[in-house]
Amino acid sequence: MSGLFDNDEEEVKETPSASIEYQEGKKNGFKNLVNESFTAMQTSFDYLLKTIENNPDRIIFGVDKIIILGKLATYSIPLEGLIQRMRNPYAGGTGLNATTATFKGKLDGKETSVCIQPDHQNVANLPGCDVLDSYFLMLLNDDKFIQQERHSPLRHALLNLYGLSASPASAAFKEFLNASMEATYIPEESAVEIKGTNGWKWKMSDGNPLVPGYTIWFKKPRQRAWKKVVQDTTEFEYGYHYDDVFSILELLSDSPRVLVEDETYASDGYFRKMVAPHYSPLEKRVIADEKDARESAES
Repeated sequence: MSGLFDNDEEEVKETPSASIEYQEGKKNGFKNLVNESFTAMQTSFDYLLKTIENNPDRIIFGVDKIIILGKLATYSIPLEGLIQRMRNPYAGGTGLNATTATFKGKLDGKETSVCIQPDHQNVANLPGCDVLDSYFLMLLNDDKFIQQERHSPLRHALLNLYGLSASPASAAFKEFLNASMEATYIPEESAVEIKGTNGWKWKMSDGNPLVPGYTIWFKKPRQRAWKKVVQDTTEFEYGYHYDDVFSILELLSDSPRVLVEDETYASDGYFRKMVAPHYSPLEKRVIADEKDARESAES
């Protein structure tokens, strides 16, 4: 009886038909949908052209690429793949081709790949030129978008490009690291400092050109000078977990606590051994673990 007085009409399920009237109506509906998509594409293309025309000194054309002069870096978008995707959306996979980022104002030298998506939740429903227009505007305003949590690929790309040394991206990195991790970025030292647990402080740097990874120092409570504990983070046992600034800072922010408690995938064996001589609870844990391993191997 619960639905006896329910006046909402039930949705009627459409039944396909081979009749001329039904087929003609479906064909006209298809034509209208395609024409509407063409109209939307033309409108979005007009907006894209307006963005290009409004930024003649920052959106420029090379031989086979569109070059976006961002505020933090220079971005190159290959034209061939871009036009192919618009001409035939079924060719070449999905999404935008990877964009190449180089130093601000430069097209050659060190480069990195930028794989970011336009800032829309319903991107699948947008005309292609709307997506491209959004992408161009993001790169033009990279100093703003780099602060947004969801745009971590842009942050990683520019960190790979510039490292921790002073660069056009330094101010943006300083703001983001302070707001998101309470870390202090010191570009003139190519270093980042962050508070750990148990009163410890940590510092990491990529300032040594002979070290492919990062160098790490610590300070215990009431300790005045930094003590180097890791020369090169590429020596980490689980280096693939800690190959960028953000993942290492997350580890340091929870150390030395996590090194003692050794939560699954939360610490690194090499790092634990390096820190152990400087922290007695960790040293006891490492010795006990080594003893257990020997006994297990002998049994």
